[in-house]
Amino acid sequence: MTSDDLWRAALHDFNNLLASLQGVLDLSDPRLPLDARNRMRLEFTLEDGKTLITMARALALDRHPGMGMTSWGEWKAGLEARLEPMSAMFRCPIEVLDSGADGTPWPLPELQEWAAAFTRQILPWATPGPVQLEAAASPEGWTLTWLGDAPLPPALLPEPPPDVAKNLPSFWLRIVSERLGLSIQPSPEGIVVRMAKP
Repeated sequence: MTSDDLWRAALHDFNNLLASLQGVLDLSDPRLPLDARNRMRLEFTLEDGKTLITMARALALDRHPGMGMTSWGEWKAGLEARLEPMSAMFRCPIEVLDSGADGTPWPLPELQEWAAAFTRQILPWATPGPVQLEAAASPEGWTLTWLGDAPLPPALLPEPPPDVAKNLPSFWLRIVSERLGLSIQPSPEGIVVRMAKP
């Protein structure tokens, strides 16, 4: 990724963000307060914007948070809080399932952020869902499996095609995948992501 790639991706994504905000306004009666659906769309778009700013900052400044650990219950609750607006916006239930995750500390914050960003990337293909994300832990590391037949985002293929979308989430997912040493493999059950313990 070059600095030109980053600038183009940022301009493209923020243009889309402004278009989403304009869409909320266009669908609302200017004489009335926002209804619940449009308020949710507005809040989701603003949260998306904050996420894009965080990604752009991390990519431009090469600054990444240090890794901490938390309990499975707290890790799951944090991820579910990030996924809830996506679920409501896409009208697609998202479930985080314990498949042997409890009893082992889970890494924060980047693996949790990565899981949320990855889910957002595959959600259009997984709708109407439900999207089920199974989490497991072992002495070797942590495993996340997105069950179903949603495709692997092209930006995460070992050899991305030349016409792959160049947007901030795609760049960020790829770079953080490499930083965390994630193994990403499609399987008959779904997409399996593994992170080895340091």
